[in-house]
Amino acid sequence: MTDHTSLAPLRFFEYDHRPGTYCLMLTDTAMVDVRDTFEEHGYDAGGYAWAGVARAAVRVRAPELEGRLGHDPEAGMFVAHGTDEEALLRLGALLHEAFHDPKVLAEFIAAGDPSWFD
Repeated sequence: MTDHTSLAPLRFFEYDHRPGTYCLMLTDTAMVDVRDTFEEHGYDAGGYAWAGVARAAVRVRAPELEGRLGHDPEAGMFVAHGTDEEALLRLGALLHEAFHDPKVLAEFIAAGDPSWFD
């Protein structure tokens, strides 16, 4: 993938130290832009909450991605990773849509298991 801006504010890249392993990342500097939608549902807009959004997005819109990528969130950062570039890019497109459309973000939050957002 050469157009790294199409998923903004998410970043997609191949790890330098692990060729063939990819990362999809969203940092807290961008997360604050959509915190109101999370707060309306009783959640903080941190990395763990975005992991919940990612799981719900896969469940609702892309069940074929189940098991094809991993998540490694932290309080201030969401990370999905794996060797399946196509799966990560598809998830990136779903999260990009959610980030830029509060209705889609709310849909994914509502569809998720509350334990996914802690």
